[in-house]
Amino acid sequence: MTARHSKLIERSLKALGFVEELTHHRQFRYFTVDGTPTKAKTFISHGSKDYGDKLLSNVAHQLFLTKRELLRLIDGEMNREDYEEILRIKGIMR
Repeated sequence: MTARHSKLIERSLKALGFVEELTHHRQFRYFTVDGTPTKAKTFISHGSKDYGDKLLSNVAHQLFLTKRELLRLIDGEMNREDYEEILRIKGIMR
């Protein structure tokens, strides 16, 4: 079973350029370098400390990534340019 701590996920998203939006959930949305919002957004639970396979798969889907790509993002092996290239290939952004 694969697991990552929610705080590590939050730090990784922020380092990649995701912005936390103030809602009743911890929502993170991705903005391009020029400030344009994309469809990529996810929610991080207040209560879950460790995200297991199911939650990681859900986050990956919301961010238009495979689970393997998400783990690379969380583990610091993916930079902003890599992520944007994935979004371009998948037609999420230009």
